[in-house]
Amino acid sequence: MATRINIYGGTNLPPDLVQFVSSLTRHLTATRDVVLVSGGFKRSRKYSGRTSVDLAVLREAKRQIENADDFARRFETWLPAKRLDRPSDEVVRFAEGQVHRVPGTDQARRFHLVKAADALVTIGGEGNTRTVLELALALEKPALPIAFTGSDSAEVWENNHDDIIKSLNLQEELIGRLEKEPSSPLESDVLARDIAQAIYAAARRRCLVLMPFGRGHDGFYRDVLRRAIEEASYIPHRIDIDDYAGNIPSLFLSALERSRAVIIDLTGLNPNVMYELGQVHARGINPFLIERSRRSTKSVAEEPFYLRHEKLTREQDDEAGRRKIGEEVKRYLRSLMENAGEQRHVP
Repeated sequence: MATRINIYGGTNLPPDLVQFVSSLTRHLTATRDVVLVSGGFKRSRKYSGRTSVDLAVLREAKRQIENADDFARRFETWLPAKRLDRPSDEVVRFAEGQVHRVPGTDQARRFHLVKAADALVTIGGEGNTRTVLELALALEKPALPIAFTGSDSAEVWENNHDDIIKSLNLQEELIGRLEKEPSSPLESDVLARDIAQAIYAAARRRCLVLMPFGRGHDGFYRDVLRRAIEEASYIPHRIDIDDYAGNIPSLFLSALERSRAVIIDLTGLNPNVMYELGQVHARGINPFLIERSRRSTKSVAEEPFYLRHEKLTREQDDEAGRRKIGEEVKRYLRSLMENAGEQRHVP
């Protein structure tokens, strides 16, 4: 399952930041499920000798991912729909790896780029980097502006310091280092490694919630499920709330592909939810299943045949039952986090 991470930022990096971006890219590509997402900014026609974040990422990614098929799978470029490199364009772009062409304005392209990524890291930047960070924060995407790199990244970090720390579950030891420029190449490389680990962990913690919508359900999501998911340091995702437009089946499949945990509320055996459960099972995913009941017992014969052997947390739909469901959700998500950590460190 791919983990898409976008490194975004300035177009005129000094040598020390070029090296820092290269180190960050190297540490991210060391994890084989990471896909790097790029805006394809090669250079400005006015300043041909300068190095952008996108170009620094591309160069290092090519050094680290030597196999052409692997590179094509693990690097994406999100570009305007118009043809590249017309003489009238102020920006020269590259098209590498999987190329996605987005119609509309540059703002629309940035929106799609942010939406496609599971997490973002920004380096410096002026104007557009702030816009991208604001889009990420609005979409509740894990986003980490590296404060010591200055400009937009420093400003957004200063203005949203507490929210960013909470959403990424950043450790106190790392927080101070983000604000202080590294004193040596070794210190810079260690910081890049720790940032790569933090943003990768944050990108993986997205929890898709599949359930009926509307009266009798939305309050349960808001007061129980969303709260429990956030307390377990995951990011809740419900399609009708967190996806702004598009074809519902396509949005569902995209959200499913990008989620690291799936919670399904089977209350009422809603046909749409049951269809989604079938899609989840077809992909070999083991979801956390819950059901709220207005009575304490339910005959096994009342359940669909294929659910009779599933592990299902069933509680009465009252205050005590909801509290138990919330605790079970947190236990489930924390166990996933622990297992992911063990798998990541297997030699």
